Amino acid sequence: MGTGTKNYQAPEWLTAEFLQDVLKEHFKEESQVTVSDLLVKSVQVGDVANGFASEMHRATFNLQRGETASKTKFSVVVKDHPKGQTGAVAQRSKLFKREILAYKEVLPRVQQLLESIGDKTKIAPDCYYTTEVPEPFLILEDMHLKDFVNFEQGRLLNLDYVLPTIEKIAKLHACSAVIAQQNPEVLEFFNEAPISRNPDRRDFLTFFPVNIRCVAEEVAHWKGYEEMTEKMFKLAENVLQRALAMFEQGEKQPFRVFNVTDLWINNLMFHINNETKEPDDVITLDYQLAYVGSPAIDLNYFLFGSLNENVRKMHYKFIVREYHRVLQQTLEKLNYTEHIPSLKEIHIDVINNSLMGVIAATCLTPLIFREGAGFENLEDLNSRTELGDRFRRENVENPKYRAFLQRTIKEFELSGFLDP
Repeated sequence: MGTGTKNYQAPEWLTAEFLQDVLKEHFKEESQVTVSDLLVKSVQVGDVANGFASEMHRATFNLQRGETASKTKFSVVVKDHPKGQTGAVAQRSKLFKREILAYKEVLPRVQQLLESIGDKTKIAPDCYYTTEVPEPFLILEDMHLKDFVNFEQGRLLNLDYVLPTIEKIAKLHACSAVIAQQNPEVLEFFNEAPISRNPDRRDFLTFFPVNIRCVAEEVAHWKGYEEMTEKMFKLAENVLQRALAMFEQGEKQPFRVFNVTDLWINNLMFHINNETKEPDDVITLDYQLAYVGSPAIDLNYFLFGSLNENVRKMHYKFIVREYHRVLQQTLEKLNYTEHIPSLKEIHIDVINNSLMGVIAATCLTPLIFREGAGFENLEDLNSRTELGDRFRRENVENPKYRAFLQRTIKEFELSGFLDP
């Protein structure tokens, strides 16, 4: 049975019998596993899916493990390959293949490494099942069952939320560096950057210039921002070329890690401590753009795309230092034998990859502040359609985003991040 948004239909293959087989295999049960009272809903806000390039479903049911066991409420999240134009873009870009490999090959090794040093950190949801044929999908642990929640819509992160995220990313990066040293073949597929010369990614890449141009058109109305406006229009014209140069330069550096790459508020869930009412854990979601490269890719994207700009202004160096502290500490515990970058080297790396911060602040942050319905498919998000242009204008004209942008674009200008 399916429910959720209007005209929603659950996948025909998502049945109680199928989930029984999946969970019996995952939990290594020799006894009977019974799924009953299945209800499938769309994981959506309003009429629009949360996933950029996925159809998301939540399957809720009663689970009985063993004939004499009692039934318990259980649920899983299904990340399904989208249909139509969005599906075609996702297929050509191999977004699902990338994520499936992340969950099957990389993340389990990361967890094993952390466990080997007595670290119980959990990086991502458990993956119960994946397939690539006839169309790819993943069945993932529903973190709502463990009281993880999404961050409040329309706000950027304060320091209490930033620090546990930075710690987790540092541990992911450290473990992946060890994997790269011991089993480099595991990470080979992730060597292709999210912005590359691959013609199959062409449709996806238009997302960046069209959004930056829309931001430039907004900034053009502001008195005193004339020089920044000119630089933003130039960036819209050559952002892909600049990004290619940045990623290709990053391929030459010795310390490379497994990046989430799409590290922003929508791909994080937080656990809130009942007593302190503050976050004490975080989980990362969405590895469709995962990439092996400079750790500054994740750092820039997160620090400039999801942080409250006042928090970043006050605590930026402290946050980067905390990242480096956890990175170094984890690498040392794992007996990593190659060069561990110094704090100074991390700061230099962040500057050299600052374009990722500009991209995040101009292409992702407007979506965080958006209220109401979003987009139906990637075509509108990625191209100059009438609906897409209206969607972007509404985003950048949002007073909350305008206030963020006015301060952040000055920060970019003063740091030289807008210069070629």
